[in-house]
Amino acid sequence: MSKPIIRMNAADLSNPNFGPAPADYIIEGEPIESAHEYYEKDGCAAGVWVCSPGRTLDENHNEDEFCTIIGGKVGLIDNETNSEEIFTAGDSFFLPKGSNLTWVIYETVSKYYFTSG
Repeated sequence: MSKPIIRMNAADLSNPNFGPAPADYIIEGEPIESAHEYYEKDGCAAGVWVCSPGRTLDENHNEDEFCTIIGGKVGLIDNETNSEEIFTAGDSFFLPKGSNLTWVIYETVSKYYFTSG
């Protein structure tokens, strides 16, 4: 039987799996990212993610994603309109699959996420 409630805690990143963001995504800086995935089943996943400052390109977001920012500051630029939305702790947003975005990490950012394939 699976666990009906899964508590997610940003403190689980105290022993992270850090690594550079994929080189083909990096536009500026040397962003380092880490994630702790709490749940993955049938194309859905939930976890916590952190990334240091930099700018990355996400031309075709590969899944639907709901996020809540835990800390830091991130800007998301819609590459179709060049408009930017800024998110800080407590803000939530949804990214539809196929979104064409630039992520601008102004301050090391952490988020909770839920994705669906």
